[in-house]
Amino acid sequence: MTGSRLTKPTLVNYSISGLFALILLAGCSKSAVYEKVYDKSLASKKVDCLKIESKNDIAAYIVKKDSFIKNFVKEECPVTLKITSHFVTSCTSAQAKALGSDFDGFLRLSLFRDGRLFYRNQRDFKGCLNQKVVKSLVDRMRERVNFEKRGNKAAKKKS
Repeated sequence: MTGSRLTKPTLVNYSISGLFALILLAGCSKSAVYEKVYDKSLASKKVDCLKIESKNDIAAYIVKKDSFIKNFVKEECPVTLKITSHFVTSCTSAQAKALGSDFDGFLRLSLFRDGRLFYRNQRDFKGCLNQKVVKSLVDRMRERVNFEKRGNKAAKKKS
């Protein structure tokens, strides 16, 4: 009778379906970096070295390989970069196993100065933990924390 005329309930159904599809597609895009600055005064102090702490040697290795981080690694340092990783395959929750997951794990980087947490960020990842995941976290950390500026001169002087 009305041809191609859409009724109000039909438009609402299309709008809800479109919104749902948009949310699903947005969930498939680049993973967000979640972060928090716990102590702005500590985050503003110059960071000139990092002591790496991790229970996962593979995650620590990948983070230490980052071109920015490797210039700051030092055994004795008041600033500790604590690396925490979790892989869904090690999850024992029956609900998580039954429903599956949108991610395969997460990587968290936490900065402590003399044992006090002052910055943390985290990102979920799909597939294997890789340099792209690490770089996104390190880049965000560099924006929020006062790292000493280092160029080629500083790297050459250390050698």
